[in-house]
Amino acid sequence: MKNYYNILEVPESASAEMIKTAYRNLAKKWHPDLNPGNAEAEQMFMDIKEAYSVLSNAIKRNFYDYQLRKAILDKKIEPTSTTKVGSFRKTETNAKKTSASQEKTDKKEKIFHNAEAYKSRLDELMRKHNELIEKQKKAAEEIKKKEEVKEQSFYETFKKNRENAILEQKIKQQQEQELKKKQEEQKQNIQEQKEEANITRPQKNRIKAILSILGFRTD
Repeated sequence: MKNYYNILEVPESASAEMIKTAYRNLAKKWHPDLNPGNAEAEQMFMDIKEAYSVLSNAIKRNFYDYQLRKAILDKKIEPTSTTKVGSFRKTETNAKKTSASQEKTDKKEKIFHNAEAYKSRLDELMRKHNELIEKQKKAAEEIKKKEEVKEQSFYETFKKNRENAILEQKIKQQQEQELKKKQEEQKQNIQEQKEEANITRPQKNRIKAILSILGFRTD
């Protein structure tokens, strides 16, 4: 397991600003462009980026601290000179503290060095981390469901509008066909009436002529 604090050359109590400053300085120093052909510099640059990506994120850093502390307690890796098994954020005791303050600090460190109590704290940290991950998953699932409902609603609306448009188009076509048919019927009726008038007019004229000859009035 890599010790990211050692890679960035910062103590475990380092603030976010200290970690950012250390990353910039080391990244500039070990950048491959400034060390062409140097495999060690390239590997160091990759380790620096990896360490910064973890320690610059509060959630990732807490989880990493949990793993690092557990590894130290299990004696899988050796602690550094700045490592406090009880608390990675705890600074070294100031030599100029009063005896009362020194006594209080020693009492706290004694509690922190209790392996069972410390493991319990680590488990609690892990539990909170898992709860946070679950909350994030649930939030993501809720957002996904809302998006699916929104998409489904949009699809249904689009489908309904499309069906209505098709129905309206069919009705319009049917109305146009009926109007055209009616106009054709009217045109045909007018033509028939004209033809009928052309046929009956000569017959009426002949009848009038005969009646006139016979002496009947044709008014």
